[in-house]
Amino acid sequence: MGRQGLMAEYEDLVKRILRRRPELSEEELEKKVEEKLRNSPMLSKLGALLLLADELGVLETPGCSASTFDTSEFTRISSLVSGLNDVSLYVRIIAVSPLVRLNGRSVLRMKVGDETGKTSVVAWEQKAEELATIGLSPGMVVVIMHAYTRSGPDGKPEIHIGKNSSVKVVEDLGTLPHVESFFIPASKASKTETFDIKGTLVMTGELRSIQTKSGTVNMVEAFLADEYGEAILVAWRDKVELITNTAPGTELMLTDVRFKGGQLQTTIRTCIAKAAKSKLDLSKLMTESKRLMNNKVLRVLDVIKQRDFIVFIVSEGVWVYRLLSSSLVGVDVKEGDAIRVIKGFVSERNGRKTIVTPEYGVMAATDEDARKVPMVDRKRRLADISGEESDIIVEGILHTKTPLGAVETKFGRAEKISFWLRDGETTVLCSAWRSKAREIDSIPIGKRIQLRWVRVRQNVFGELEIVVEKDTKVVVLEA
Repeated sequence: MGRQGLMAEYEDLVKRILRRRPELSEEELEKKVEEKLRNSPMLSKLGALLLLADELGVLETPGCSASTFDTSEFTRISSLVSGLNDVSLYVRIIAVSPLVRLNGRSVLRMKVGDETGKTSVVAWEQKAEELATIGLSPGMVVVIMHAYTRSGPDGKPEIHIGKNSSVKVVEDLGTLPHVESFFIPASKASKTETFDIKGTLVMTGELRSIQTKSGTVNMVEAFLADEYGEAILVAWRDKVELITNTAPGTELMLTDVRFKGGQLQTTIRTCIAKAAKSKLDLSKLMTESKRLMNNKVLRVLDVIKQRDFIVFIVSEGVWVYRLLSSSLVGVDVKEGDAIRVIKGFVSERNGRKTIVTPEYGVMAATDEDARKVPMVDRKRRLADISGEESDIIVEGILHTKTPLGAVETKFGRAEKISFWLRDGETTVLCSAWRSKAREIDSIPIGKRIQLRWVRVRQNVFGELEIVVEKDTKVVVLEA
């Protein structure tokens, strides 16, 4: 639009405002425009007048719909910086979170986008509750008025809805990208950063509770697929119910998902939207995916009982897997027996493979089934360890150890111990944390011990080190 066109639109809007608000003079209106420009220097004169028109209720009249104003006068997302006190945007909603309580306060989060990028929107308390009643959903186009910007956790600017801010659903003029274009396929996330992803939900694992520094939290693993590949998603806390209440075959869109350790993990800022029935053939995925297990018999190599579930170390004759199950608590399954995975999927992290099953997705198998699965020898002599490896069994003399100490980690203070295992002429450095550190500390030097299901990794000094995992079995072989 040229300068003359903008001037004509400005003058037309001035007339509309004065007709609707006869108590205002043209001089008073111009003063308000100048004040708006001083407070928000990024606005054009027409943009400032538009904001005033919205405040005065002029844009709500039948004669002034969203299509009567120039959207180019709104701030573009790519132009946002932290510290702005009055910005207005014309954007498409990408995702909306439910209203939740955080530290005793109501909060609602959104992700919005325009043709220049996307950004997060945060509303607290009364404003959050107001937005929750509007019925906002992905795909809607809204005008956000009189918001301010702050730096988010990732250092990027995010929009905050203040007491003088407003969010209104307006006409979709067709100038903004389609909502799905803001997301990447889940299988394409492969860097240690945050993504907005989309994928078809294939299967959800069993709900589990995990003990963390802040208390017990719920988590669930889910198997996603898209046209390019597959991915594992770990949902935490309030995001768990959104996943478990979704039917397989539904396409999901998730914002602010972190890729870590080969898995996608929800964050406190994740919003989840259900797009529609997926175009992918779910039955075809179930039969062709290499990650999925259906009616598979596995031999039990070890049984590790936890408080609310059992960890089975199992194998089909080639790979070693962990399988966590609460449905088999109280069932007599021991080393050498077999279990049948009715349905499940394989998750891998730090070189360890875990079979994730829905509730009652696994059952005890017969002795005849067990005999059909070959045994796997995971014992390794210390002298034969030459590279990184997971889920092996080693043994030797507890040669020496450091005093039990405490280390500050990102999860809080944790006990740690280093010790050396010796077998013949070979001595290997080992480490253990928390309860396993205390267990090693209680064993006298000189005892021969067996460590079942440990991991060998290269430490910061380039040396191979045996890591005692939290579910490693420590067995004293000599009384």
